Amino acid sequence: MAKTQIDFPTQVDLEEKISDWAHDLRSPFNQVLGFTKLMLKGQSGPLTDMQEEDLTTVYNNSLRTLSLINNLIEIARLQRGEKEIKRAPVELQATLDQSIALWQKDHPRLEMPIAVLMTTQSPTAELDKKPFEWVLHGFFSYLAAYSDGTGSIALEIGEETDALVFTLRQTGITKKGFDEITLEMFAFICKAYIDLHGGEIRQSELDETEAMIQFILPK
Repeated sequence: MAKTQIDFPTQVDLEEKISDWAHDLRSPFNQVLGFTKLMLKGQSGPLTDMQEEDLTTVYNNSLRTLSLINNLIEIARLQRGEKEIKRAPVELQATLDQSIALWQKDHPRLEMPIAVLMTTQSPTAELDKKPFEWVLHGFFSYLAAYSDGTGSIALEIGEETDALVFTLRQTGITKKGFDEITLEMFAFICKAYIDLHGGEIRQSELDETEAMIQFILPK
């Protein structure tokens, strides 16, 4: 019988396979979320209060794990240089409205209003829409992670000669015990997409009552 050599992955191989492994991990968690949601809706029969509470915990933790897996896939692609920016005119107000609605849908338990103030005179910007939405979604989540759930988020869009200036503030009581893994992932992905656009994170601050992030993107 012919023998084949066993290949052990090198560091380079591992970097290339992280995304594939994360994809494989995503499938079972999608199934866990799907079946748990059906049970919470009562489609598998009535639940006791304790069963509903336990299943809700399972669902929320599975949702968080799936989010971490998706972030890991995104980071792997960015690290390998697979992401490219394709600029096109983007309607700022419509994109902001869509991004806010999607973020609030993804975080139904967080009652954090998001207010938008546009002082720029430019209704459109030359951006890659999907990565730009990723940045907004990521920074909304990043700021919300610092809140105890009672605050709000404000987004102001201004402009300079050749750049748009985005300033996000989370006001309210700042909680302790941050989810550091999630925050680090959001920070890496958001910064990577801003860099790919030719922009930069200009300022970030945190105290007991406010968290603030400011970044710029070329027009």
